[in-house]
This record gives sequence, C-alpha cells and structure tokens, in this order.
Amino acid sequence: MDIVRVLLVGVCGYGANYINEISEARPEGVRISGIVEVKEGIEELYPIIREQSIPVYKSVEDFYKEHEADLAVIATPIHLHFEQIRCCIRHGSSVLTEKPVCTSVEGARKLQEDEKQYGKFISVGYQLDYSRDVQALKRDILTGRLGRAVSMKCLHACRRGEKYYRRNGWAGKISVNGCAVNDSPFNNACAHQFQIMTFLLGDAFDEAAELKCVTGEVYRGNPGVENFDIAAVKAVSRSGVPIFYYTGHPCREKKIGPEARYTFEKGTVYYGHDFGEGPVNEYVLQKNDGNLVNYGAVEKGARLQKFYDAIRAVREHGRPVCTVQCAIPHLQAVEALADLPVTDIPEKEVDVVTEDGETFHEVKRFKEIFQTCYENQLMPSEVTDSWGK
Repeated sequence: MDIVRVLLVGVCGYGANYINEISEARPEGVRISGIVEVKEGIEELYPIIREQSIPVYKSVEDFYKEHEADLAVIATPIHLHFEQIRCCIRHGSSVLTEKPVCTSVEGARKLQEDEKQYGKFISVGYQLDYSRDVQALKRDILTGRLGRAVSMKCLHACRRGEKYYRRNGWAGKISVNGCAVNDSPFNNACAHQFQIMTFLLGDAFDEAAELKCVTGEVYRGNPGVENFDIAAVKAVSRSGVPIFYYTGHPCREKKIGPEARYTFEKGTVYYGHDFGEGPVNEYVLQKNDGNLVNYGAVEKGARLQKFYDAIRAVREHGRPVCTVQCAIPHLQAVEALADLPVTDIPEKEVDVVTEDGETFHEVKRFKEIFQTCYENQLMPSEVTDSWGK
C-alpha cells in the first residue's frame, strides 16, 4: 500500500495532536482524506486543510458518502466513540481510537465482533502500551525472566481545577444524553497507570489480564463535580494477582507520582522510586540479588507511536498491540466503581484556593493519606476517619 488514507475524527481537543503531527512531520505515504469536526473555522487553525484541499464534514456518515479511508483516528468525547467506531469499521476503515474504547464492557465485546466480521482492527490509544520500554518489560515478564507476578500497585494523582471541568459538556459527568460516561480521574486523566498493570499481566503480548473482582472506595472533594474525583481501587486478576491503584484530582500538589511497584518472584519493578539519588522516572527492575535492570535505556519510540504503529499495521495487514481486549479490564473496573456509593469529603477537610484566575479544591492531607494507603495496600477508611467514610 503506497498511500494510507487517514480520516481524522475530532481535531479540536486531543485530536489536534494528530493533525499537527501530520502537518509538521509529514510522514511518508500518509494522506488526510477527510476531517470530521463539529466546530466551525478549523481551516483557520490548521493551514494544511486549505493547502491540501482536505474536505471537512460534520459526521462520519457524511464523510463515507463521498470518500473512503484506510484508517480512522477518533479523538471525540467518550460517549461518541462506540457509534463512530462501528460506522468506520463497517465502511472499511481500521480504527485508532482514544481511550476509553467505549463506555461499557458490553459495547467493547460488540466492537470485537465487528472487527471479526469486517476484517479490520481497532487500536486503543493507551499510549504506554506502545512505548518500547514497556514492551521490553512485558516481553521479559512473558518469557519468565521475572517469575510469577505477586502483586501490583500504583499511586498517581494530578490536580485539576474548574477550567478543566468546564472545558466541555462531559468532564466529571456520570452520563450525557442518557449515555454513560463515568468520567473521573480513573477513567480519563489518570487511567493509563491502572490499565498498564493489567496489560503487563496479560497472557499474550497483545492481551491484558481481565479481572475476577473489583472493590474500592470513591470520594468527591470538589462538590461541583457530578461523579467522584478520588478513587482507591483494589482489583484481583483472574489468575489471582492483587492490583491496587490510588488516584484523584483535588490535591494540593500539581502531580503526585506516578509511583509504582510491581512485585514478582524474582524481583520488583519500580517506577518513580528513589534508589538514593532521587526518584527515577523509568521502569527499573531490582532483582532479588540486588542487581538493577533499567528499562529506561530502551528507546521509547515516537511521541505518537500509537499512530505510527496503526499506520504500519494497515500497511502490513496486522494489528497494533493495544487491542479492544486490552481495554476491557479497565472498563470492567470503571463499571464496578460506578456501582459504589460516592462519599463527599467534609467541607472542613477541603481548601478552596485560587491561582492565576483558576479555582482548585484541595483535600487536606491528600498526599499523606494516599501515600500511606499505597505503602500498605489499604483503603482510605482504614487510614483516616476525616474523609467521612
């Protein structure tokens, strides 16, 4: 295949990364066949549209009435993914979609059926799965270099304020127009660190470990958010490996972590660990004999490696590593957390601060409480009674 024809669905949010990448890098053999975007005036934002006479449509259905594409790249709101992916697959396009692949495990299973029926792939944009250092680590796990997995845990939180929640009509929402969205730090901004643990535990290179059970505690620190904005999660894989994850938005620090510890029979994999000279923001294996293997020495690949892997898969009639199946365990956990009661953090435990015209809700002792939870694999209710559980 000399030319890979690409349809970009959504270019005014995260999708701007794709049109900018094509505009600036000019990857060989890649042509934008069309753009789907509901916002007006995008020709002024992206000169490539006029330069290459790229047609712009309001819907994927309208695009396919007049054109074809080998690959559709979907970067639209969560609740639109399912129908847009189905439309693209049924019109002969493989798909690279931003996470989550859709809003339910049931929907993901239907998309797997569409892949088989129409002979196309769906690649999901959990970018860590495409990073070559992560892939090198997974190869070592699959070959038995680390032995049996014992436990996985991670802490990752990032502060988000009112502008974040006002940037669109679905941020922090449970549903939009009757469609489940379940937007939260666990399902969106901090989703990757949970998903990567299930990916690393998968039995095959392009599989993630599905979950036997999911429990946890969810809280709301910002009273203006519909869904929870703090989550402490305990999951167990089908093979019996416990997975702990701690995340949230209403913290004082701009970012906490990622800090991860994956324990195996023959050693422990760390991320963000301090070996004596400050935190190492790479995956590092410390073997039981004390020797270190730094996966940071592996070249990670391009910033949008997921896009280039999808292009290559189209050309080679293959499929990228992050399949719909790799997205299902995360969806399982999202659905399980949606069934939990949300506990509001007492008002006296939350500071409301303004910085540079932005308002933030900051839960007191957030980092201290979650750090204790992370170190000891505990839930917040086991560490403090100040959160009202």
